[in-house]
Amino acid sequence: MDGGIDDALALILALKSPELEVAGITAVSGNVPVEQATINGLKVVELLDRSDVWVARGLGNPLFRDPIRATAFHGSDGLGDSNLPLPKLSPTKKLALNAILETLASSKRQSTTIICTGPLTNVAALLTEFPEAREMIEEIVMMGGAYFVTKYGFGNETPVAEFNTYSDPEAAKIVFEADVPIRAVGLDVTMNPRVQLTKSDYDQLRNRKGRVCAFASSILKNNMRRYGRFALHDPMAVAVKIKPSLFQFSNFHAQVETKGEYTLGMTVADRRDWLPDDRLVGRSVMVCTSAVPKFKQFFLTRLTAA
Repeated sequence: MDGGIDDALALILALKSPELEVAGITAVSGNVPVEQATINGLKVVELLDRSDVWVARGLGNPLFRDPIRATAFHGSDGLGDSNLPLPKLSPTKKLALNAILETLASSKRQSTTIICTGPLTNVAALLTEFPEAREMIEEIVMMGGAYFVTKYGFGNETPVAEFNTYSDPEAAKIVFEADVPIRAVGLDVTMNPRVQLTKSDYDQLRNRKGRVCAFASSILKNNMRRYGRFALHDPMAVAVKIKPSLFQFSNFHAQVETKGEYTLGMTVADRRDWLPDDRLVGRSVMVCTSAVPKFKQFFLTRLTAA
């Protein structure tokens, strides 16, 4: 996670869902610096009284590039300039890569999923430094990319690139080319207005009692006032593992552009369905092509549950 508003909402969803056994959280440079992302992860863990879940600081910069930020949207603190108090909890002293590897190794079988809600820097470094980790991962579920498979599937950082893949395209390329199953939730589905929070949804959330609702309404406040809606990018990636019946996926061969003057960070899906598989370009990736409107109600129900 890279410390943004939707990262925090995704963590709340994960930690409040009994279907998932959350081992730990790794922070990465992205929406905000990795130090702030680590603090924001700890804030959510503390909010939900889940000190059993470790939070580890990951890499502070993309693999080969200078970092970019999204503080204009997420606020200088990553949480909508909500000025929430600092957490009392501290991150684990383990390096993020070591913490992930230990968690993978401790699993009795290949049953651990890595859910990525930020740039893929940590995961790419893991797969590069510890190639044996590939055999321990059940799948990678990532929020990232725009695959041009729906009318919403264009970029948000550039005309063709989504923020997470644009932030560290070399890392995304490494992950896409690794021999690990990938399910990608991109802007093709997250930008559909039917599954975004509306002003009415926000008003209902704001009027609910409880610490979690107060936290969520606080971090959403400025963006809801400014835009009147909020895309649930990262919560959707988490929901894929909780309630897969809410989503449809299709298999595409895809690759990440790392050199283009206008297409840097683009996730290029080969949609030439008249060609045989062996002539398509890129590695096989399961790309989310639709999310039913009930996803939003599912998310809000989990968020507001006692």
